[in-house]
Amino acid sequence: MSDVVAEGLHTYNESVPFNDEGADVIVRSSEDKVDFRVHRAVLSMASPFFGTMFSLPQGDTAVLGGNTRDGLPVVEFAEDKGTLAVLLRLCYPAHMVLDCIDALRLLPTIELVLSVLVAADKYQMDGVERLARSAFVDIRFLDSESPALRLFALAVKNGLHAEAKVWARHTLSAPVLGQYYIRELEYITAATYHRLQTYHVLCGLAAHMVAQNLRWITNEATVWFECSACRGSTPVVLAGERRKWPARWWADFMVEASSALKERPSGRTVSMDSDTVQMAMERASACPTCRTRVFREMREFCGNFAVEVDKETALVDIEIQ
Repeated sequence: MSDVVAEGLHTYNESVPFNDEGADVIVRSSEDKVDFRVHRAVLSMASPFFGTMFSLPQGDTAVLGGNTRDGLPVVEFAEDKGTLAVLLRLCYPAHMVLDCIDALRLLPTIELVLSVLVAADKYQMDGVERLARSAFVDIRFLDSESPALRLFALAVKNGLHAEAKVWARHTLSAPVLGQYYIRELEYITAATYHRLQTYHVLCGLAAHMVAQNLRWITNEATVWFECSACRGSTPVVLAGERRKWPARWWADFMVEASSALKERPSGRTVSMDSDTVQMAMERASACPTCRTRVFREMREFCGNFAVEVDKETALVDIEIQ
């Protein structure tokens, strides 16, 4: 069978494992014209789309587009080399049995993740789609150049509702109002943005109440409950309806934390490196008794505090349409 290749077309072979001489079909990328030598059986197992294509009774060349190379039928894909390299690699058994860690290595940018997701959906590659969805919500994509609001908007635009909810939770670590413009906001409707704001407000109320209602605190053996020199005049109620008179610096900290959580309802708002906690630590250090124990005990307390905040905000849902 003679090769049928468009006039003037320059093609390039992809490297291992897509240069296998034992392959029985070639997949070609769009603009960059890179050829991937693959096995029909592998693609058929990974995709009903290809399973159907390769089972059709017509001749290879007619079914797969008319072109051949080195005696093998060529399937022209609309995707570029980068997308196809990941898409096809994740179809092979050596990658399909691995978890999301392997997918993360192959998907270094959010743009590539989305490109692979679109292709996986088009070609009915459910296993690849699951891996790409898991990669889409990886925390490494969250930075100053790619804030949670941007990733939320991208998820909504691409119909990734579960993933949009994950990124909606990440938006809680920053105020919902006053955020700078990002072009991805053009991808979502005003109604969607309003729902995100409402979600933020409801989470703020839930987080605020964690700092107000202290019945989740079970450990009374902390310096702010035991230091007589710093003891304030306002009691708090802990687990088991126990009343305690905390140190003034700690009571002030909880008031400040309550206010901060209303604006940024995330456990990270009360982490040890937050401004709110650092100011409390400075005030506690002025007391000879408190300063000897405050770092260790506040570190444990803030960890528990953050868990309680995130537990309560997790009960708040956001509608994604």
